Amino acid sequence: MNKALLLAVKDLRVLLSDKGNIFWVFGFPVLFALFFGAIYSSAGEGPSGMKIAIADEDNSEYSNSYVSKLESNDALDIICMSRDEAIDHVRKGKVSAAVVLKKGIGDGFEALFDNDDPKLEIASDPSRRMESGYLQGLLVKAQFEALSNKFTDTKWMKGQIDLWRDDINKAGDANGLDTDQAKLYLDVIDSLDTLMTDVNQADFQDGFDGDMLSFAKLDVNREREGPIAPFQITFPQVLLWGFMGCTATFAISIVKERTSGTFDRLRIGPIGRVHILGGKGLACFFTCILIMCILTVGAKAIFKMPMGNRVLFVPAALCTILCFVGLMMFICTLGRTEQSVGAAGWAMLMIMGMLGGAMMPLAFMPSWMRSFSHISPVKWGIYALEGAVWRNFTLAEMIGPCSILLTIGIVFFSLGVVMLRKQES
Repeated sequence: MNKALLLAVKDLRVLLSDKGNIFWVFGFPVLFALFFGAIYSSAGEGPSGMKIAIADEDNSEYSNSYVSKLESNDALDIICMSRDEAIDHVRKGKVSAAVVLKKGIGDGFEALFDNDDPKLEIASDPSRRMESGYLQGLLVKAQFEALSNKFTDTKWMKGQIDLWRDDINKAGDANGLDTDQAKLYLDVIDSLDTLMTDVNQADFQDGFDGDMLSFAKLDVNREREGPIAPFQITFPQVLLWGFMGCTATFAISIVKERTSGTFDRLRIGPIGRVHILGGKGLACFFTCILIMCILTVGAKAIFKMPMGNRVLFVPAALCTILCFVGLMMFICTLGRTEQSVGAAGWAMLMIMGMLGGAMMPLAFMPSWMRSFSHISPVKWGIYALEGAVWRNFTLAEMIGPCSILLTIGIVFFSLGVVMLRKQES
């Protein structure tokens, strides 16, 4: 055991003597953490700076108010242009969507809620469906805000009442509307007309500002099933990138020692193959532990990330590290030169990363891709870490992914030792 520890210390000193190794093992995961932390720090606030083309063909008081409501929203960047230009901008990908306010949209309620001939049209970029869904919510919000100005205008409301009265009379003449029903509708409209005549404009405005309808906010502590902080989503990814970088670096170092003769010189002394491989595994293990500590402290200090279950985080991280130590031993046998092992190793790790969720969080992956992720040890590493960081796993629930990680690590380590013996023979 002492021999393996001394060899591990030797490998760590060699690792730290190469600036390139320091960057890929320590610097790259930190940069990855800062990059994705900055992206996800504003998660939940919705898209920002969405470029939207507006074609106002009505140019009425209502349409101008509607456009003003959209322009006041920080999430949107409004550009006014003609209908053809707006649609062409969407086709070329210059804007997320085009909104066309057709002529007559400001005529009244019938124009706003006419399903047969909608006065508002949307042309959205098919590649930006999430932005399109978010935009539709903003459009509805702006529509109600613009309508609120109409509701508080008694003159406009009286004009609408006259239109409704005419519609009821026409319906009775043309469609044979029952006299009692027509009278009932007209009585309601006459009452509303009287209200609009007698009400004071200022009092009416105040009523819609909140005096007419008041409410109190209730504090609700709901049971949370997802992450508390946005960076919790990507923190397991960050750790896995650090572990993968460490795995590739130590796999290449084994090949380097074999090609330079260091491996054979160590074998001449009273050091067996078990000690050499054990030393490499320990060095890789200790380096991954150091990476984990640096990134964990940084996540809490910079992004104020809560850890979740600290007790289960330790076994989840250790099992993930042991899995990649075994994977490191297998990768070093994928070639006989540093270049071949580096290329094959990173190709293998990148495929595992893409399938396992290291490039896109598992929570955001489509269901069919998550089914393929089961073959990747990266997936199980992220799943175990997520279980401790924000999924609130119990000890029984953590046993499954940790067992899979240890099994994968043992299998790959054993394959690596067998293949290394064959290559030396």
